[in-house]
Amino acid sequence: MDQLPVFELALTERGRTWRWRVCTTEGAVVMQGSEGSRPAAKYKADRALFLLLLSAPYRSIRLSTPRSPEYGRGLEPPKRVAPAHKK
Repeated sequence: MDQLPVFELALTERGRTWRWRVCTTEGAVVMQGSEGSRPAAKYKADRALFLLLLSAPYRSIRLSTPRSPEYGRGLEPPKRVAPAHKK
């Protein structure tokens, strides 16, 4: 079986800003950015890693149920009708 990629998060303080990076274990930078606070940088790094893993080509497990055969055949969803106003 092929090895799945492994990523690391790195946070470094540069003056008044915090720089974040998502790297491979070999050190290649995949995504990077900077924020004004450490918690914000940590959040952005975690979010970047999540989005990276979410878009990975090896994600073959479908967590949602399959759609019905009618989906995507140009059928319009039911129209919403506004309730009648009372006088």
